[in-house]
Amino acid sequence: MVRRVPSRYFFLVALLLIVGLLAPLPFVLVEPGTPDNIFGKVKGKQVVEIVGRDSFATTGKLNLTSIWVTNPESRLHSFELIRAWADGERSVQPREVFYPKGTDPKEVKRENVADMKNSQVSSTLAALTYLKIPYSPRWVIKGLTKNSPNKGVVQEEDEIVSFDGQAITSGNQLRTLIRNAKEKSVELGVIRDGKKLSIPVEVRTVESNGSKQNFIGVLVSEDYELPFEVKIRLKNVGGPSAGLIFTLAIIDKLTKEDLVKGRNIAGTGTITPSGTVGPIGGIEEKLIGASRAGATMFLAPALNCPDIRHSPKGLRVVPVDTLSEALAALRATDPETLPICG
Repeated sequence: MVRRVPSRYFFLVALLLIVGLLAPLPFVLVEPGTPDNIFGKVKGKQVVEIVGRDSFATTGKLNLTSIWVTNPESRLHSFELIRAWADGERSVQPREVFYPKGTDPKEVKRENVADMKNSQVSSTLAALTYLKIPYSPRWVIKGLTKNSPNKGVVQEEDEIVSFDGQAITSGNQLRTLIRNAKEKSVELGVIRDGKKLSIPVEVRTVESNGSKQNFIGVLVSEDYELPFEVKIRLKNVGGPSAGLIFTLAIIDKLTKEDLVKGRNIAGTGTITPSGTVGPIGGIEEKLIGASRAGATMFLAPALNCPDIRHSPKGLRVVPVDTLSEALAALRATDPETLPICG
């Protein structure tokens, strides 16, 4: 005997499928961004400009790649995600990857802007280090803690040059001197408005996690005195992943050597002042963006190679771990001999 299934059950199943397709899901879409040629201009001014030192003309294009991510308020539904999976040019990522739970999206945006500014500083330092151009680090007071014992004594933008008579050569050294201070009052040497001053500051001891710790209640940031200025004019791009490309552009402009040689080159990767290239997110989307812009070579962090499942046709993806490896790739007389990801 065959039992008939009541029509209301079919209705309920259909309703559940529709709800499943239309219900917003906790994901974001990641799409290729439009590459920026940093050898180009913005409103008639160079994207990367050297001020206070001779610079040299460049040829070709050096593209900074980016990704576009839907904002956290976007209500993505199943059919949109299925379409993204199917087209092969976008990826679907958990929302928490880009917008951690409990974090204000505005704060995420501010962090991305800060990361971009820091990457510009690291790029300049990496270029100067590679070219053996000297620069001087500085330790500058950027604020005071709420319970600082030295309010009204030190000021923001004071440059710390000594502590208890010892010249400061690193941030770790300064923290160690404060931690090991025996006296409750010491002399802090600072430069304020171009004048060197010796200021008595109070060292206060507090108990934290069962141990006693010294503090003077100042917020110190490492700054640098550079022999010239590097201006980078780039808007609507955040994060630290432009570091490698910025560094290559600075070196190309500071030397007579033509690194890009009229080609269309793209790339991505963070960089440290010592020249180490670090991994980034959205590598496959950045490859697609570079290919659309006509790039023939892409410099990618070697640590991102396992993330690359497909490379666009005609785009040679060269893995690099260091600035020196990236420069060697640009200087190679036969790019076909270079290693590739995949």
